[in-house]
Amino acid sequence: GKWNRSVGMGDTGERKGSGLKRGHLTRESILREALTLVDEKGFDALSLRTLGKRLGVSQAAFYRHIPDKAALLDGVAEIIWQEVFDRCTSVLSEEGFAAGNTDWKTVFSLYAHCLMDILHSHPNAVILVLTHPMSTANEFASAARLLVQIADLGVPLPGNALGMINMVTMYVGGVAAAEVAPPAGGAAKDIDEGLAGMLAAAGPREKETLTDLLKPMDTAGWSFSHLFETGLNALLHGWDTV
Repeated sequence: GKWNRSVGMGDTGERKGSGLKRGHLTRESILREALTLVDEKGFDALSLRTLGKRLGVSQAAFYRHIPDKAALLDGVAEIIWQEVFDRCTSVLSEEGFAAGNTDWKTVFSLYAHCLMDILHSHPNAVILVLTHPMSTANEFASAARLLVQIADLGVPLPGNALGMINMVTMYVGGVAAAEVAPPAGGAAKDIDEGLAGMLAAAGPREKETLTDLLKPMDTAGWSFSHLFETGLNALLHGWDTV
């Protein structure tokens, strides 16, 4: 994306084989190791037992910080959301967005690109983020800091800003899931092969109509990045503008 820039989240130094003592465990160190496990092994590998082995502690050592699997999943999603908001606040600070010279559509586009970049960096956690919307105090605090920064830039938000943010979030998450999530039940059929077979069997009028509809794709292709940009522009500016 336009604002494709990594923003460091810090490194706890607590990785596989670190053998942390119980007294050194923190909620953040547990959650960051959990996210690293998901990144490396996939979402299905995440469990309190496996996490304990990686950190060198018993499962019981988590309970003060992470009482159960549900809290663990919410916490991993929280870490990702914090990365998204930190990316946004950093870009707003560094990319020369001038106070009084930025509109809400630019800011929402920035948010969409930051979210997509972070989801690309954690492809195994995309479905987790989609199914665990913001719910923790830390997530809302990160969002509040970003909103204050936007307000300080003098950006007036539309009256339905929360609804638009939710729509942009669902759109980005859906595109990311379509791009990176493994197909349910195994590998999907090749789309070009399916289209070719359909056109070969279609009647004259069907073939003519469908061929006309497919012409733009012959030029732009089925690129996810192109489709993402087209859909985002349509969402923010209206379909007639794309």
